[in-house]
Amino acid sequence: MEVLALALVIFTFSITIFGFRRWSDRDTKLPPGSFGWPVVGETIQFLFGKPEKFVGDRMKKYSPDIFKTKILGEKTAVICGPNGHKFLFSNEQKYFAAFRPHPMQYIFRSYQTKAPAAKPPEVPRDETKVLRQPGFLKPEALIRFLGKMDSMTQLQLQTHWEGKDVVKAYPLAKTITLALACRFFMGTDNPDRIARLVQHFDDITVGMHSIMLNIPGTIFHRANKAAAAIRTELMSVIKEKKDAMESGVKMQDILSHMIVITDSSGKFMPEAEIADKVMGLLVAGYSTVATTITFLMKYVGLNPDVYEMIRAEQMEIASSKKAGELLEWEDMQKMRYSWNVICETMRLVPPLQGTFRQVLTEFTYAGYTVPKGWKVYWTVSTTNMDPKYFRDPQKFDPSRYENGEAHAPYTYVPFGGGPRTCPGKEYARLAILAFIHNLVKYYKWEVMDPLEKVNGDMMPTPEKGLPIRLHRI
Repeated sequence: MEVLALALVIFTFSITIFGFRRWSDRDTKLPPGSFGWPVVGETIQFLFGKPEKFVGDRMKKYSPDIFKTKILGEKTAVICGPNGHKFLFSNEQKYFAAFRPHPMQYIFRSYQTKAPAAKPPEVPRDETKVLRQPGFLKPEALIRFLGKMDSMTQLQLQTHWEGKDVVKAYPLAKTITLALACRFFMGTDNPDRIARLVQHFDDITVGMHSIMLNIPGTIFHRANKAAAAIRTELMSVIKEKKDAMESGVKMQDILSHMIVITDSSGKFMPEAEIADKVMGLLVAGYSTVATTITFLMKYVGLNPDVYEMIRAEQMEIASSKKAGELLEWEDMQKMRYSWNVICETMRLVPPLQGTFRQVLTEFTYAGYTVPKGWKVYWTVSTTNMDPKYFRDPQKFDPSRYENGEAHAPYTYVPFGGGPRTCPGKEYARLAILAFIHNLVKYYKWEVMDPLEKVNGDMMPTPEKGLPIRLHRI
């Protein structure tokens, strides 16, 4: 009898709690949308379609301000439009903190043996801190590196394009940007070592946002194999760097800084952690810059009038230089039209579609509640192609950044905003400008397939590598 009574009490209590939870869920006005299929959610639609289409379709169906979904294993709110950008940028560390999707955590945190399964901290560590504190990406540091950017770009163009009629733009863009990133972040410019790494970095870039299925033949498996190969190479570089430093050679690169810094207890960073962090920095400094250079060449090649205006600007700078004199900081400030062309390229083809945040505490936006523990996906694609903010948005038109047509606040944010504005923004600007300066001095080109397909994932990629016909000037 007592057992029956106890069972009845437990049953009643469970029903009450279940009903309370159902009632609480009903009281919480979650954003409209769908979590999709069990387990996988809407990940397949997100990854294997175009991310901007995924977002745009759901903005039309559910809300232009916010909608919910489930991607890469996470319940996610997608906050849209310029008001969404402003809300996100203004509330970093209050409502949001950086979050890396689990595939990315797995790839870049091998030194944390249980990283993917571990419970995330209440306030995740800002992994860009190593860049922001020592000032490696501040103008005064980049000024010292600018001449090297210029000379390395010249050498790469001579090595890979000199004497050729038809080339592929994308492979060269990747080689140049990886060479620059290796020199800047690691202080190495060994061309053989860099050539070995290009394909590995491509595999990692795709695998950062993928389904975590680690079996042969999958994107995630290839990314893990690539990461292991790069770690092996980086461990060799770290050993070489330590030996050189012990022999008294002075180093001023980010890798050397990581080797010598200590935490509050005086401990040095473990080599495995250094390797993973440097790999993450190289990916960040490689893929987005290479993508922008590639599509810059496409749009400039398709618009001869734009090419002529860029060349006039760059040749005026070149004519002011003595033979063998490299670019200087003052030269970069004169490249205003060239930068407008780069901005228009990034508007039409954002080099990075978006990033994720972790929700630190429940908040309300546009009348909807987003619970603590959810993720927020921020994307540039909710404003870039909207005719409300950009006249004739499908048209490639660098003049829209002058002639008094300034875009409204928070409508054009290719580098993010607020406290988490991309720390590499100035590095990317200088690298792309140095490339276009050297390119138009010596070459004119034609895009051979203007309708070449662009593969739709988080990193836009021309399917054939953007073949172009070169004309040496």
